[in-house]
Amino acid sequence: MNLTESDIAAEMLENIVGAADEGAEMVAVPIDATSLEIVEAVNAFVSAPPPLDDGDNWDRSLPLGALWGQQLVRQLGWEWSSVTFHDHGDADAVGVFSQDRSLAIYPFHFIFGCLENDAPVTILLAFNMLLEGKIPPQQAKAYVNVMEGVEHIVPPG
Repeated sequence: MNLTESDIAAEMLENIVGAADEGAEMVAVPIDATSLEIVEAVNAFVSAPPPLDDGDNWDRSLPLGALWGQQLVRQLGWEWSSVTFHDHGDADAVGVFSQDRSLAIYPFHFIFGCLENDAPVTILLAFNMLLEGKIPPQQAKAYVNVMEGVEHIVPPG
């Protein structure tokens, strides 16, 4: 993968934590709930979002993505960082990464895609798979996007 990783500024990390608090309010879950309870709430919200009063789906994606990403940090010891994809016009993306950088999740972009495209929501499924060690091991620094390989066998209903 042709990418470059760079650290996130301390101020941006503070903003992510603040946005996570906003996300917890949005999905009506206490910020000190368990990571599983929080991820369940994010998954439920994204699966059946209420109509927008104002703003757009990007406005929702930021606090929800921050909240989800913070649970990966809290539960799995993952780390926030930024990557530049050189094969895609040097596009930048903020994500959460396993410590060895074998796995990646880009929570803001994933949630935005689900909301914009009414795409299947696999946030809770991916979280549970990670907790249970069901994601196959990957090479260090492979930056494998977990969400590209997580699908429901039977769609939730």
